Amino acid sequence: MTQVSESLTVLEAVGVYAGSLRPKDGVQTESHKQLLRFVSWCGAGRKISELAPSEIGEYSDQSSGGTQSAERLQEVKKFLAFASKQGLTEQNLARHLRIRKARSRAKLSGEDERRASLIELTPEGHKDLVAELEDLKAQRGPIAAQIRSAAADKDVRENVPLEAAREHLGQVESRILEIENTLTAAVVVDPSARKKSTVQVGSRVWLKDLSSGRENQYTVVSASEAKPLEGKVSDESPVGKAVIRRREGDEVDVQTPRGMVVTYSILKVA
Repeated sequence: MTQVSESLTVLEAVGVYAGSLRPKDGVQTESHKQLLRFVSWCGAGRKISELAPSEIGEYSDQSSGGTQSAERLQEVKKFLAFASKQGLTEQNLARHLRIRKARSRAKLSGEDERRASLIELTPEGHKDLVAELEDLKAQRGPIAAQIRSAAADKDVRENVPLEAAREHLGQVESRILEIENTLTAAVVVDPSARKKSTVQVGSRVWLKDLSSGRENQYTVVSASEAKPLEGKVSDESPVGKAVIRRREGDEVDVQTPRGMVVTYSILKVA
């Protein structure tokens, strides 16, 4: 592992750690977010072998406070212990991660924040994101193996396979975090509970351009589900914002990217 440890970045080491875990022991949403916070704090491109004990102590001091912080720091401690065992660091940096006892804090503050940032997903959209997340997590192990194999080349200055594997891992980890953040804040809408005459997330909407007479059909979804070419428009898009919570028979104005305003009539909501 000597040559690997000389070239692995902190982000790559996290990827190797996650890829080494059994499915039932895999890095879960909150712990994964904490590991990526640690990566961001250290610098994704920083060599893990360069981390100093004083830096780990500083990180724990800045991150301490509250029950959740203490629990999440445990994940970083597990990762640092793994890095030491695998020879990625010269010493066990986990010993320098100080986890203070949690102080009492307002119990509802975190929940209030979560409610304020809820994302509505359709059942289909939620299923697709879960499937994509599982596929991305399955890629961690093979990518980590590619990194180890490519890093075995002593000359890493112009090691194209190593750089490609590193970039791929970064993209995978970034997308995993994005999906996990979405799923954490997600509420799956119940189609049967939706008011059929009012446009909501998951509604199909038939619109008529009052100037040209042209008719279009859209499905209003969350930003994470949007696929304009398939007629799925985000509730944050100009069309989505204009029609959300409106009813059949309403006329709405939509401002196009070019600054023009188009008036539509909502023909039908389903």
